[in-house]
Amino acid sequence: MITETIDLLSYFGLKRKDEKNGKLVVYRHSAMPEMGDAAAHRPAMLVIPGGGYGFVSQREADPVAWEYFVEGYDVFVLQYDIAPLTYPVQITQAAMAMMYIRKNAEQFHILPDKIAAIGFSAGGHLLGCISTLWDDPAVRDLFGDECVKVRPDASVYSYAVISSDPKIAHLGSFENFCGKAVNADDYSIDKKVRPACKPAFIWANTPDTCVPPQNSLRLYEAYLNAGVPVELHIFREGWHGMSVCKEEIEHTRPVSEPCIYTRQWIQLCKTFLKTLGFCVN
Repeated sequence: MITETIDLLSYFGLKRKDEKNGKLVVYRHSAMPEMGDAAAHRPAMLVIPGGGYGFVSQREADPVAWEYFVEGYDVFVLQYDIAPLTYPVQITQAAMAMMYIRKNAEQFHILPDKIAAIGFSAGGHLLGCISTLWDDPAVRDLFGDECVKVRPDASVYSYAVISSDPKIAHLGSFENFCGKAVNADDYSIDKKVRPACKPAFIWANTPDTCVPPQNSLRLYEAYLNAGVPVELHIFREGWHGMSVCKEEIEHTRPVSEPCIYTRQWIQLCKTFLKTLGFCVN
C-alpha cells in the first residue's frame, strides 16, 4: 500500500488565507509483479465525509476507504475546511481533489474514465456540487474549460443533504456552506441535475430524522427526469450516520440488526459500479 497526504492548495499553487485543510489522504495499491498485476489499472474513489460543514466525520472517512480499497480501488479521502469558512472554499477543495486524481491518473495507473466519488450527509451535498455544478463560477475560475474534469464518472449519495426546501432541508448544512456568499436555493442539488450528469447510486434510511429520506427521493426524481442512469435504495430501518454499518461505527457488540440489514448498501453499490465498468483491468 502507498499512503500519503497531499496539500491540494500547495499542489495547485494557491496561497492559504484562513484555510487549514484542503488535503487529500491517499491510499493506493502497490504494484505486485509476483501476482501478475504490475500493469494493472484500477478504478478510483474519492470519499467525502459529512459533518454538516461543521466538522469532518471520521466514521465516514477511513472506514469507507477500506471498503473500496479491498475491492481494488485506489481511494482518496478529502479533508476539507469547515465553517466559519463558507462558499467557495468547500466546492473548490472538492474540485481540486477530483482534478488532482485526473491529472495523476496515468502516473497512478488509474482508469481515466472510472473515477467515482461518494459523499455522506453534508459530504453528499458537496458531492452533488461537483456532480451537477462542475462549471460553477468558483470552479471555472480555478480550471477554466477544464472544469468538466471535476465531474465524477459516477456518484454515490449516502443519506445526502440535497434540498434547500425548509420542509426537509438540513438547514445547518446550507447555512454553513452558503454563509452570506450565495443563496441556498442555488445549491439545492435536486434543482441542478442535468442530462450531462453521470450515473448515480443513492441510498438512505426511512427513519432518518436528521436528513429526511425525501432528500434522496427528490434527487432520484431529478436524475430520472434528466434521463441519467440512477439507482435508489431506501432501507426500512436505520438512522443517520450509519456509514459502513459495522461494529467500529456503531460501538455495539454484536452489531444491531438494522446495521446488518442496511450494510447491504455496500455490496449493492459495488455491483452497480461494476455494471458501469468500475473494476480492475
